[in-house]
Amino acid sequence: MRCVHQSRWLEYRAPFGALPLGTSVTLSMDAFECNPFEIAVYLRTWIDGVGEKRYRCEQDSEHAHRFSVTLTPDTPALLWYRFVIDSPEGCFTLGAAQGCVGGTGVMSNNPEAPSFQITVYEPRTIRPSWYEGGVVYQIFPDRYRRDAAWRERCQEVLAQPHAGIPRQLVEAWDEPPVYERNPNGSIKHWDFYGGSLKGIEEDLSRLAKLGITAIYLNPIFEAASNHRYDTADYLAIDPMLGTKEDFSSLCATAQNLGISIILDGVFNHTGDDSRYFNRFGNYPDAGAWHDVHSPWRRAFHFHDDGSYDAWWGIGNMPALNEASPEVQELILGDDGVVRYWLRAGASGWRLDVADELSDEFLAGIRRAACTEKPDALVLGEVWEDASNKVSYGMLKRYLLGTELDSAMNYPVRDVIIGFLRGWMSAELAAETLESLRENYPPEALCCALNLLSSHDRPRILSVLGEAPDEAQLPEYERGRFRLDTDGMELGLARLRLACLMQMLLPGVPSIYYGDEFGLEGLTDPGNRRTLPDAASITDMRAHAAHTQALRLRQGYEVCRTGGWYSWAAAQDVLAFERTSAKEHMTVLINRHRSETRALSCQFVGPQVEDLLSGRIYSLGQDARVSLNLEPLSAMVLYGVRSH
Repeated sequence: MRCVHQSRWLEYRAPFGALPLGTSVTLSMDAFECNPFEIAVYLRTWIDGVGEKRYRCEQDSEHAHRFSVTLTPDTPALLWYRFVIDSPEGCFTLGAAQGCVGGTGVMSNNPEAPSFQITVYEPRTIRPSWYEGGVVYQIFPDRYRRDAAWRERCQEVLAQPHAGIPRQLVEAWDEPPVYERNPNGSIKHWDFYGGSLKGIEEDLSRLAKLGITAIYLNPIFEAASNHRYDTADYLAIDPMLGTKEDFSSLCATAQNLGISIILDGVFNHTGDDSRYFNRFGNYPDAGAWHDVHSPWRRAFHFHDDGSYDAWWGIGNMPALNEASPEVQELILGDDGVVRYWLRAGASGWRLDVADELSDEFLAGIRRAACTEKPDALVLGEVWEDASNKVSYGMLKRYLLGTELDSAMNYPVRDVIIGFLRGWMSAELAAETLESLRENYPPEALCCALNLLSSHDRPRILSVLGEAPDEAQLPEYERGRFRLDTDGMELGLARLRLACLMQMLLPGVPSIYYGDEFGLEGLTDPGNRRTLPDAASITDMRAHAAHTQALRLRQGYEVCRTGGWYSWAAAQDVLAFERTSAKEHMTVLINRHRSETRALSCQFVGPQVEDLLSGRIYSLGQDARVSLNLEPLSAMVLYGVRSH
């Protein structure tokens, strides 16, 4: 007996992919090489909190080998399913391949075989249309751009008495960042370069011209450190960066240029040097550290011995007790952090370490944000497939319709880098992309943040140029390391391909500040170098790679809103197509460094144009065209459907 189910083929699962709540899905399997009248087929389902159910599959009246059942899920959830076949030969299961949740089924006699996934979600009524189809630019504020008054403002802040880790200014803007450490490994002092909100505002016209439609700002609230993930006051702009008035001005100027502002919400923990915890006594109220009767004592997780929970055990980042009334009001209240800054001009939130936040708290953030602005964005920092993420032993509900609009698309980053570096075959890269297409609700997929670099990861040019693993270098070299000539040439050639993939795959591309100028850097602090002056850039190939890909994204609606499909077109060649009722676009990427790949591709319409070279290919009677894809090159083949 041979049984067949393919979760991505409409003959076996219709409709495809994630399922809007209230929609019916028909699941089918075929049984070959047996007498179909001698077997019974059941669909076994599982939903967390509901448990197991079994449904008898009906035999098709015209095709006796096919067995089907139709379900209409009535609650947002991950629905897991596999087939159970009772036959004269024994009992078998037809489930997903090991390590997969979709694709071609595998038959076995294992009653606990892996199941297929269906994401049942509740569609959002008012979507963040200002964000969908756009382009994000991520800024680490201290290292972006100074304004004329930066020195006086920063010196005034630093002149105020402040216990704790010392802080100092770095005068030379192009000085590579380093961490000086005490013998015990702790930070000796925090270095500030003086980037500001006014500095960002003064550069908005350049970003608008580049095609940016949203800016994601790393934390801007008052904090002791230069990264500001150790929040000191959620309701105050860090005075090193400016004022609340500066923030509102930034938002207003950006809005006039078609740019929205997304803030970094760090709601899992604060800093120990904060008005809530106040370890060093820098704030007038005693705070949770000094006063067991402080109203903020319940906002943290203190133990009988005086210790407390902290993010990953890092003592200067005490974890918030999100269930406490104080935290609920501070973050989610009518005048709480979420609504306060949306009211001040922001359009959405990126939630730091979303895995550390409970489903209830995430849902509360979403409610607060959408109450204030119905089209507000709530994006989560999730490093894996966000549709089936398990955190602390719990299956998360991120994309089911009440929590996150989507997540940072680290899986796509992994595909782009893994494929171009040769760590991932074209087949595995395509399979990973297809899994996302199947698992994510379409609205979550088009909101996924497609990043290549960030403040948490090495710069993309360094990665593609095969810089050494930072673990092989001392920390002080991370900001000083530079690619040699060969590494730079390789990195730039691959960057052009990476930008095309980033901009033309579904999702919202995110450019980390300076990547467009070929900024290099390994992990923190190397990835947090200052933005160079555009006039000082002599090699503009990185800029050309970004602008070319952006021009395609902006010029062709199909790559912003069209459907898609990925496959391995040949050895070392990854392909994906974007399709709509009127247009089709096929992107071909040859990662090989020295070999041309010959391809034969089929298209719809009388001809296609390679949008990179301008060459037009006429299609034969079989609608196929023969192509030669040069080493480390791409084609973007575009056509209009004939009717």
